[in-house]
Amino acid sequence: MGHCCSKQDIETYTASGGISKNIVDLQNVVKESAWKRYIASREQDFPTAVKKVRLDFDWTGVKFIPEILEYSDPGTVKYESNILFESVFKNNSNQEQHHNLKTEQNTTGTCKSSITKGYTTGFNVGLTLSAPGDILGTSAGFSKGFSVENTFANEDQRKMTWSAEGVLLVEKNSELTAKLQITEKQSSYTFSTKVAVKGEVIVKFYERKNNKYLMEYRGPIRTILIQKKDKFTDTNGQIFVEDINGTAYVKVEGECIFKYGIKQEVIITQNSNEKQNVST
Repeated sequence: MGHCCSKQDIETYTASGGISKNIVDLQNVVKESAWKRYIASREQDFPTAVKKVRLDFDWTGVKFIPEILEYSDPGTVKYESNILFESVFKNNSNQEQHHNLKTEQNTTGTCKSSITKGYTTGFNVGLTLSAPGDILGTSAGFSKGFSVENTFANEDQRKMTWSAEGVLLVEKNSELTAKLQITEKQSSYTFSTKVAVKGEVIVKFYERKNNKYLMEYRGPIRTILIQKKDKFTDTNGQIFVEDINGTAYVKVEGECIFKYGIKQEVIITQNSNEKQNVST
């Protein structure tokens, strides 16, 4: 009946690229099961060598459902202030002047994240994870969580808008400077969760030289994960796939850094450079 995958074909299950060796490519795991089925049921004229066959994976029938995340306490918290807007009003007359100040500026709140243990499907992770509680309670814009699209460094962005409006009194023969200053907070976390993996993955086989359709394999993802759970062994020897009440779960761990604006100040300086801070 031919042969299954050679050692060279299946020797690694680790996702290519990424930042960790503790990330398993589900596509490689499914490929082994699919290829065994192909060899067992192929027709006589079908090629037997992996390199002569193209496999197309369809993950649309598989759902990845994360549980509530467990977060570490924030690591080192940093604060950084930046001037977004500056306007100078010069009054060279012998009478005081009134000027309207109106500005609207934007900053970008970011969440930089990476997976240190878990899975990918090819190059995709495609998870939306809930943010830490102290982030959810802010105006950072991450109330619906953040996205992890791949095993490399991800950056999710949220637009933040700041505005200031008022009337400024500029004394005679003086100069007044108005600045809009934004203070940003940066917090770092580690997180872990279990992701329920449900559904059926479809693999279609084509002959590579002429793109001829050969056959289709449909694999229940739970069955594959439980049968192959020894492939999900981290560098500490711990298996991170488990079967809980008939559902397969993959443990996912990672890191994330949130940076977002928390405060704005309008700083007014006139004549002697005395400053008046007006929090808005």
